[in-house]
Amino acid sequence: MAGSGVFAKVGGAVGAKTVGVVAAGVVAVSAAAGAGVWWVSRGPDAVAVVERSTSVAVPAGGERLTVAGCLAHETAIGGGYAIAGPGFATNSHFIGGAWLASAFNPGSDGATLTSYALCVNAKAELEPGLDFTWRAHAFRDRANKLPNSRFDGSIHDLTTDGPLAGVPGNAVATPSCGGGYTMVGAEFRAGRILGDRAVAPVPLDRLMPGAGTGTAAFWEVSVNPGTELSNRSFPMSDSSDVVRRTRIVDPQPPQANFAVGVRPVCVKVNDWSVAGVEVPVAAGGAAEAVVRCPKGRLVVGGGFRFPARNESGALEAPQRFFGDGWLYASADAPVAAGVPSGRTVRDWHVTGVNQQRAGALYRDSVWIEHGDRETLTGNGYFDERAHGADDQELRTSAMPAGQPLVAGVVCGSIPGAPTSPSKGASAPVPVRPDLPSAAVVVPPGPPAVTVSPGASPEVSPGSSPGASPGASPGASAGAGTPSVPGRSPAPSSRTSGPPNGTGVPGTPGRTSSGPPAQPQPPVVSIQRPGAGGQLRRGCEEAFAGTARTRPGDRPLTDPQYTAWRLTGPDGPVVLGAGPSGGFVVPLLPDGTYPLTFTATDPDSGLTATARVSVRVVGCLR
Repeated sequence: MAGSGVFAKVGGAVGAKTVGVVAAGVVAVSAAAGAGVWWVSRGPDAVAVVERSTSVAVPAGGERLTVAGCLAHETAIGGGYAIAGPGFATNSHFIGGAWLASAFNPGSDGATLTSYALCVNAKAELEPGLDFTWRAHAFRDRANKLPNSRFDGSIHDLTTDGPLAGVPGNAVATPSCGGGYTMVGAEFRAGRILGDRAVAPVPLDRLMPGAGTGTAAFWEVSVNPGTELSNRSFPMSDSSDVVRRTRIVDPQPPQANFAVGVRPVCVKVNDWSVAGVEVPVAAGGAAEAVVRCPKGRLVVGGGFRFPARNESGALEAPQRFFGDGWLYASADAPVAAGVPSGRTVRDWHVTGVNQQRAGALYRDSVWIEHGDRETLTGNGYFDERAHGADDQELRTSAMPAGQPLVAGVVCGSIPGAPTSPSKGASAPVPVRPDLPSAAVVVPPGPPAVTVSPGASPEVSPGSSPGASPGASPGASAGAGTPSVPGRSPAPSSRTSGPPNGTGVPGTPGRTSSGPPAQPQPPVVSIQRPGAGGQLRRGCEEAFAGTARTRPGDRPLTDPQYTAWRLTGPDGPVVLGAGPSGGFVVPLLPDGTYPLTFTATDPDSGLTATARVSVRVVGCLR
């Protein structure tokens, strides 16, 4: 068997291990208690893929980011993340030639986030002109919903009327690459669906390559459902297809407004293939899956998915809604936790988390309402439990004891000769972007999901990505990035027009324009209030600033790419977006505080911030 397969190690939540012999695109799992990690060969020594990583502490209830960069002679071809402790990833994407990851920690204990950059010592060619045009929404309903019935009429809810009508159709993003490129990964960036609604982060349940070989791979990206199913009673004259007649009504939790923008990572790769392994994850537990590439192939990317097969197939199969327990990967990374930065990548590591409760009922279980023991009201309702002692089960579904996790790895070879570090040359440092908590991201809006920048001093090319005054505590980045910032070999313009508006017909996010001039952070300034100016807490004050691109000198006026923040004792508070406007001053004690205006160039993704000190005083003076 040597040289013909992939050896994968899988660890369960209670220390059990499973070893799968995985041929490219095929899964075969067998028990092997106590088995270790096996591999067929180390692969090529000349051109190699290594991981560069940085870590940051994520406090309970907080969100932090960190950036990992490659060395000057290396090219970043992707990345990943891992969270040790409670929490899940909210962003994972390129920033210049480095890889950014951020995580939200909803738990009561601290966690550690690690960002990984996949770095190859060759001049890898990445497809230019891509943007975060593909989107996946947390606002969901049943895929086979039956909104009309000859017995009970039509359903009118948030899925049929209002600003969220049609949004459930964007549950899964399917990014793809142009001809000649292989999709080795997918970037995702947090955002929101509607700008006038609150938002809270939701973890991904799928970021996975399809199995096979050829010239292009397909990926699917989705987040867990954030939609809360209505448990209000409704008239039910007939029980046929009742499970398919769900109601989504206001108010919705802020998680229902969450979305991610997705951009494919497309690289010229020879002889690519996808291998995968499947392991069970017990309800309420976690499990690890590790999968390797065949002999002679490099690890160039990887991902995961929770197929949740019990939730598909039958017409009335259960479907997760908000509160049914999330399925996600706390780690989607090129090495095991705790491995030092700079190690050769030989496998792909996924840690799956199953928050479901074995035996608990799904929230789309249906009950018949009784007025008393013998009297039916003619109504039904959806819920995980009966509302009244006399109510009767009609269609109920229990959560399984476990859910399968599938881990996948993309394998191949990078064409070209190996590159070597230049003697005496110092690598530039990646520019540190500024991201807020996912709870305050600005709306993505067609065509792209964009995260508003956070608060920090003004940045410039080569500035340190480490933490600085006004930045999120603990944020850090790796030392070093490719000699040419942006997606190698040179970044071309990233489209910001509507999907299918330009470039390859029918392909969102792709443009045929050539490489632009080397991008730089925009020029940002604050006109009002001036340094030392007063802001009255609880009152609306006027703010004005300017932001212009470099090169191009174009004004940045879109609120999606600008943000005002006032940093108080408990950290930065978002005041509003747009270069100017009237914003309410938060209720801070009398004192002097830093005010920042941040702008992001949507084409380059580079961020800059202007900062002045202002004094907060009482509103009535």
